[in-house]
Amino acid sequence: MAEDRLKALLAIAEAQPGEVMIWYGLANEYVKLERWPEAVDALQRTVALNADYTSAYQMLGTALMKLGRSEEARLALTEGIQVAARTGAWNARRHMEGLLAGSEDAVGEGSESCEE
Repeated sequence: MAEDRLKALLAIAEAQPGEVMIWYGLANEYVKLERWPEAVDALQRTVALNADYTSAYQMLGTALMKLGRSEEARLALTEGIQVAARTGAWNARRHMEGLLAGSEDAVGEGSESCEE
């Protein structure tokens, strides 16, 4: 079932490469399957298409942490915090600040969306 969803989303992404919600949806599926490299790719595409998508930065930071890419994770979260401050996404900002601070509880919840 999950593979079917992935195939469908990939086909849509190929047909509509500029559709940010498709890439974010694809990233969500990869995160559920703990396919971190693919999640990172989809999330990087998401923020490239919409630099104000705070939930994507949050999930990107978490996926990078899962891959042991700590410095890249810190950069993604720092950028996400700046975006959240600019856009008023206060819950996402607080969550990313917790991730950035290295809170063990926040790391476990990092794939949850805190978009406002």
